[in-house]
Amino acid sequence: MGEENELTRIYHIQYVRNSRAITVVWAIFTICFAILNIVAFIQPQWLGYTEKSLNAGYFGLYEVCTILTGGELSCDGDFLDFTTILNDSFRAASMLVGISALLFVIAIICLLLFFFLRASTVLKVCGWLQLLAGICMGIACIVYPSGWDDVKVQAVCGQQAGKYQLGWCEIRWAFILSIVLIFDAFILAILAFFLAAKQADILPKQNEKQKKDSKDGFINGGFTAESFGRQSNVSSMQPNTSSDQSEVKAVFRSRTSSQGSKQGGSEYGEDIKL
Repeated sequence: MGEENELTRIYHIQYVRNSRAITVVWAIFTICFAILNIVAFIQPQWLGYTEKSLNAGYFGLYEVCTILTGGELSCDGDFLDFTTILNDSFRAASMLVGISALLFVIAIICLLLFFFLRASTVLKVCGWLQLLAGICMGIACIVYPSGWDDVKVQAVCGQQAGKYQLGWCEIRWAFILSIVLIFDAFILAILAFFLAAKQADILPKQNEKQKKDSKDGFINGGFTAESFGRQSNVSSMQPNTSSDQSEVKAVFRSRTSSQGSKQGGSEYGEDIKL
């Protein structure tokens, strides 16, 4: 039994170490996701020109950049001023990606709660934040192409450009990065929930035994009903010494008196006291 408990304890120590290592990796990927999310948010490389395009330019969530004749890059658009963003689709996508980045920043701040709260609670909170961030990023990637029918987009991509129609343009790396981040967010959220579920104690049998032993320590086994019954049975099986001595006296007295009457001696007629 002692050897089994020792093996269980060793397994528990190894499990805790592995769990902590995976949690550290999860935290590192969470920080990386937040950085990449911010990069995808500020970069105007969601949609760009090709060799067939009418003009050279790039489109981001809220910025429109055109390449001038001298090779200079001119960008217009400000996230803090929604009137400078091309259309409602780009505004909605900008807002959703910004919310996604903000949720992951909050998740990073929540990592400090490991010093104050249980690990399972912190992981669940971060998991929900990451799940919501992934949903926001996914909706943004679906909504953004619906704004490609804008006049400024068609000025670069041609009249063939429209809702969910690229025309003579192509998807750039920031848009592809955002699509990858959707799956990354869901994977991190699932991993957070998995780690939170595994934070439960893996030694239920040993804990139950300890609780049982501690509970039994407050009860004296000699005063239980079972032990009292055993004591009653033992006491009933013991001989009654006083009654047995009385019977022995009576028998011995009768025999002595009979012998004394036959011999006629009065000395034998007296009772012999034991």
